[in-house]
Amino acid sequence: MKKVKIGIIGCGYMAQMAHIPCLKANKNAEIVALCDFRENVTAELCQRWNIPDRTNSVDELLAMDIDAVYVLTPVQWHLSNITAALKAGKQVFTEKPAAMSGASVLELKKAADTAGIGVSVGYMKRHEANIVALKKIQAESDWGKMLFIRTHSFIGEHWNAAIEDLITPVASEESPVFDAAPLDPAPAWLKAERDETFYSFDNPYYALLDTGCHSVNLLRHLAASEPEVQSARNMSEVKLVDFNFSGTPGVMEFCLNFNMDRWDEVTELYFEKASVRILTPPPLDMQASAVVEIYSEDGTLHRNIQLEDNRQWAFRLQTDAFIEKVLTGNNSSDLEDAGKDIAIIEKIHKIEKGV
Repeated sequence: MKKVKIGIIGCGYMAQMAHIPCLKANKNAEIVALCDFRENVTAELCQRWNIPDRTNSVDELLAMDIDAVYVLTPVQWHLSNITAALKAGKQVFTEKPAAMSGASVLELKKAADTAGIGVSVGYMKRHEANIVALKKIQAESDWGKMLFIRTHSFIGEHWNAAIEDLITPVASEESPVFDAAPLDPAPAWLKAERDETFYSFDNPYYALLDTGCHSVNLLRHLAASEPEVQSARNMSEVKLVDFNFSGTPGVMEFCLNFNMDRWDEVTELYFEKASVRILTPPPLDMQASAVVEIYSEDGTLHRNIQLEDNRQWAFRLQTDAFIEKVLTGNNSSDLEDAGKDIAIIEKIHKIEKGV
């Protein structure tokens, strides 16, 4: 079978710890080249992973004989990088979120429609084998109306499963001179100078967008409904958001707390005749999957089902799905759906700031 030739733009932490290992594990994928302005990083990674070519130019990468591009740069570069890849006729996988604003996603969607190419966005939790199985079980069951949905995501220092104790990422002190011109301008209503602080986790909007989008996306996926943001508040660095999912209340509890190691993420759904509890593992725990607990009632039959940890890493399942998508000529796109996540993030931040 023909292998999918991959070029990677951006060789930072997630590229090294998740995407490159998963692509190298897929027998139908071949990483042809890496692109990053830090030449020492690409040189070492090419040697470590036996990758034949590297460049510090996006244009040079896109001119190579490649079928698809992985955009793994920080979110402020996604608009520029994805647009360039689409114009070059390449299939695109991008890390989440797709862009910095709903307006920017619309630009990407226009570019994708013009090119006739879909863009896949990296919400790997949708590929969790047990979450896929849960959706199938739910579709085949009569649980009645959903009464409540909640996600609790408290992210500690070990969000990466302490993987750095085993694998040292290739780093560099080299940094480019800051230039906002090629960067995603972000929502126009954010009245702040587009400087280095704006494009960092010191900007509360950036931090929520980059990390909270996972929680929003998973809630929408499980509820199968689009929510209205009812209220949002930030107390003691904890974000509490109330949603209305077409008459069903929902809650998001979100906190970045790197003073503690623990990763604590659970999503719960309550129905008239069932309840579901999903425990999702740290994203970089390569040998762990979500555990799903299902309680349901059918007359006098009361059942507890547990979908156990099956050691299938969501990142690897996501990679396999993208490679299969390219091989089969599937041009479906995640951009419209991804734009809905960003619109919700914008609404949450607007309410918090009284905009």
